[in-house]
Amino acid sequence: MSRHLPTLCVVAAVAVAASQSAHSQARPDPTLPPVVVNPPDGKKGARPARRASSAARRTASPQRTQPAAPPLAGPPLPAGAIVNPNLPVTWTTAGPVQGYRALSAQSATKTDTAIERIAQNIQVIPRQLIDDQGAISVSEAALNASNVQPVYPLIVGNAEMYPIKIRGFSAEQWRDGLVVPYDAGDRDGLVNVERIEILKGPNAILYGGGAGAPIGGTLNVVSKLPTDKASGEFGVRLGSRQYWNPFFDINQPLNADKTALFRITGEYTGNKSFIDVIESKRYNINPTLTLTNHEDTRLTIQGQVSKQQQQAYQGLPVYGTLLGDFRVRQDLFIGPSSIEPSYSKTESVTATLDHQFNPILSANVKARWSQSSFDQMSQNIWGGDFTGAVPAFPPSTWLLQNMEMYQEQKEFTINPSLQAKFAIGPSTHTLLVGGDYSRVSDRGAMTADSLGNNCFLLGLCLFPVTVDLANPSFTVPYTRPSPAAGIEFAKYFDFQNSYETKGAYTQLQSSFYDRVHLLAGVRLANLDISYTESARPVPTTFVTDTTRALPRAGLVVDLVQGLSAYASYSEGMKWAGFTTAVTRPAPELSDQVEAGLKFNINKQFSGNLSVFEIHRTNVPVTLAIGVAGLTMQKSKGFEADAIWQPDTNWSFLGSYGFTDAVFAEPFLDFTGAVIPAGTKLPFVPQHTGRLWANYKFDPGALPGVSLGAGITFASSQYVDNANLWQTAGYYTVDGKIGYETDHVRAFLTVKNLTGEKYFVPYTWLGGQVAPGAPRAVYGQISWLY
Repeated sequence: MSRHLPTLCVVAAVAVAASQSAHSQARPDPTLPPVVVNPPDGKKGARPARRASSAARRTASPQRTQPAAPPLAGPPLPAGAIVNPNLPVTWTTAGPVQGYRALSAQSATKTDTAIERIAQNIQVIPRQLIDDQGAISVSEAALNASNVQPVYPLIVGNAEMYPIKIRGFSAEQWRDGLVVPYDAGDRDGLVNVERIEILKGPNAILYGGGAGAPIGGTLNVVSKLPTDKASGEFGVRLGSRQYWNPFFDINQPLNADKTALFRITGEYTGNKSFIDVIESKRYNINPTLTLTNHEDTRLTIQGQVSKQQQQAYQGLPVYGTLLGDFRVRQDLFIGPSSIEPSYSKTESVTATLDHQFNPILSANVKARWSQSSFDQMSQNIWGGDFTGAVPAFPPSTWLLQNMEMYQEQKEFTINPSLQAKFAIGPSTHTLLVGGDYSRVSDRGAMTADSLGNNCFLLGLCLFPVTVDLANPSFTVPYTRPSPAAGIEFAKYFDFQNSYETKGAYTQLQSSFYDRVHLLAGVRLANLDISYTESARPVPTTFVTDTTRALPRAGLVVDLVQGLSAYASYSEGMKWAGFTTAVTRPAPELSDQVEAGLKFNINKQFSGNLSVFEIHRTNVPVTLAIGVAGLTMQKSKGFEADAIWQPDTNWSFLGSYGFTDAVFAEPFLDFTGAVIPAGTKLPFVPQHTGRLWANYKFDPGALPGVSLGAGITFASSQYVDNANLWQTAGYYTVDGKIGYETDHVRAFLTVKNLTGEKYFVPYTWLGGQVAPGAPRAVYGQISWLY
């Protein structure tokens, strides 16, 4: 397919010349001064716009007001974007936003396309929403989108390969459109986040890397980039349980012509947990350099150094929490208090080159090199069902073993593309062609010291090392497993893998009479996987080499002003990678059908209603230390996401998701039990949602003051494949009071205001739950210039 790229571009250029109309213009350079535009004075029904928030000023140059028609000035907005005349449009380096509502999402199509014209439920969480809520992590911010379950905050290392859930299935966290192996390092830091874009379901056409193309959904963290106006912020956030988070954001042009722009962000977070023993330390530093001629070429180089460190948390067993005639302390840390902290770290360099050849044709090349590693050490409980769920010796005694899991990865990815925009008669078109190549080397091992348990099971000794969780005491110190332990030493896996993915794609977006919007594309994807497992009796290498065409198609029809109907179909393919294998696994495949309505009522109340159904095959089911089998799974449901911003004072967000995720065919679990078709997938609540309201006082009342409150809820979830154990539903309430001026920004937030106590399923060796975070108070103060 790649040999046809020049021909396609020539065809696009000829079509433009024939139509004698270059309908689209050069893409605005985000390093130019962004624009904040207020509605014209005196317009009937329009309220005077408040001055932009400090968050907006940090990503935009001084406001420019257009006093007469046209009502919007500056870079052109995406075609079809519906603008609220009562709110300023802020151009950030990630695209235009109005308060809580983004007007475009690059992640969905790799083009500047209005969200109203994308046949998919795209959710964007902009910086202003993150700041207004006083969010302290990426995971917390992601809860604003329907049917998204982010990472449990105490997971470190490799407890689960893809811990994010979207529409009931495991999903990935990207950074700036590129997959992040294992999401290593400080995954939750917010200082460098401009926005979060969430794509739901398979998105295979435009993206590859890692172990393949996305199959369940993606959470793309979009980084801040330099602008040509010097600005900065220095601050600290303090909170419950000795939480402290100093941070900085410095943006500085390096020369008078502002052709060299520099920005560096960084933060450190330290705190004790609501779980005994656990103390977390994490940091990230992100320097970025942009070189641009402000006309047609821009090169951006982004660096990142990031690390997370804390004691590995294994959750609590279902017996003693959900079941049983005794109760484990919710703040119990299983293991000795002197255990070494585990860590996860990453370093990366990303380069992005943009060039505009003319008003029609542009090019983009993005490449990244990264290396990451983690080392997870734990003293695990081991029960009577070969997991940690039930006691080995009723009613409350478990076996103990020391475990270590270490992995390291090196990655290189490159993704070039060409884009042509042109018009033919009453239609406009955007043609995108490109390809990508990624190689990841992945090496790891998991070892254990059974502390006398193997000796006991073999009948060679009488007293294994145990712990009674009704009265816990961990007297055996943690030591790294070593072959010196003899029969107590076990090596569960010891692999060396390489994931090589290649793809070429083409995508055409067309609008007819400015009312019918079509997207069609296909990706020719190749997975070339080599998995060498040395822990088997005979070291074995599994090879998977698969090529497949993955289509995507969607249609949006504008029914009336502010109301559109859409439908779409997409596919994905990924290897079962970044996990242990016991057989030669086939690539995992998925397909999704989605339909819905996009609405924007009175240019104030906007959102998306959608129904979906996803089918996945060759899905690995992991339990304990390996893969129990490959299964077929299905998810279907309904989503509603809405934002109401009637004026510059009030902002409302609401989201609701219903997901029915099941095993689509029976399979044999690792215990030998048959799991029948229709059994619910664990870790997936059927009902989830969030509501948030924020009010900013007028300057004449309480200048700079804002109040906010919200509620987050989720229904019950199964813990295991057989649906034997289930957590209860829960809700939490948050509140915030903020104060903001040109140079000072402060807020006070309370998380879980009512002190709700609840459990959620937790991935470890099977059969674990973890307590929800209790009430916590956070305050922030920062100085801006």
